[in-house]
Amino acid sequence: MTKMRDTAGTRGQRLGTLAVKGLLRWTAPWPDAWRSYCGGWLGLLAMTAVPKTRRVVDINLEIAFPDWSATQRLQLRRRNFQELGRTALELGPIWARPLPKALEMVREVEGAEAVDRALALGRGVILFTAHLGPWEAAVLYTGQRWPITGMYRALRNPGMDALMRRGRERSGARQINKERGIRPLCRLLRKKEVIGILTDQNVDPREGVFAPFFAYPACTTPVLGRLAARDQVPVFGMFAYRLPQGSGFRIEFVPLPDSFPSGDAVADATTMNACMETAIRKAPEQYWWVHRRFKDQPAPRERPY
Repeated sequence: MTKMRDTAGTRGQRLGTLAVKGLLRWTAPWPDAWRSYCGGWLGLLAMTAVPKTRRVVDINLEIAFPDWSATQRLQLRRRNFQELGRTALELGPIWARPLPKALEMVREVEGAEAVDRALALGRGVILFTAHLGPWEAAVLYTGQRWPITGMYRALRNPGMDALMRRGRERSGARQINKERGIRPLCRLLRKKEVIGILTDQNVDPREGVFAPFFAYPACTTPVLGRLAARDQVPVFGMFAYRLPQGSGFRIEFVPLPDSFPSGDAVADATTMNACMETAIRKAPEQYWWVHRRFKDQPAPRERPY
């Protein structure tokens, strides 16, 4: 099935997949410090080439840091694009290096033992994360430590989708298309496994609730609270950070307070967003500000983009 997906899609999609595969293989053996340096310059090149995306970043930074000066936000924007460039070049070693070598890039881990203890309670564990730093490395790490399944959004290019799944699943993690809904996740929790969810994207207002994120309304998924409420499943934030000059990655597991879930969808979404915001503020340059996180707004507010 995987091979069929690799050869599916339009001619342009197949060529794109081949190009990405070649880039992954080419960059996988690069020295980490050199890759970090080149990634920074790649990000600056992208910053000049994509004015629409640059505008989204500017709007998001103005929303998130209204008390900062324009100069401070421009400096953060520059660092942010540098980190995005590093994110792109990191996929080579994360997805294409021999697995033991790829896992060696994870230099520091904090809070994993708390996840072990929570899993021993027999109710499963939910990990949620954000597009922060080398989060693909966190997927790799969790796959070899726990029985985990992550919910993901399938790519339109079937070859790229297969490539992404192989990269994420090669340490043992499994991926499930979000179009299948939450029932498969419920079954996994009943089997005392771990599930992972990316929760920092704007969702359809018909499916989400508006909760503050950097003190601004963000249409947020309520699925985390709903899943946790079924059997009082322990929930942790999982956040990855890039260490300086290509020296590796740090992963932190942060438990949500005992009051979560509260049964109130907005309150629970607010708690989740606050945990992500705290993590992002530790390294705001490493967050994916390119997402239109605040695209939908409650009436009568206007969309910011």
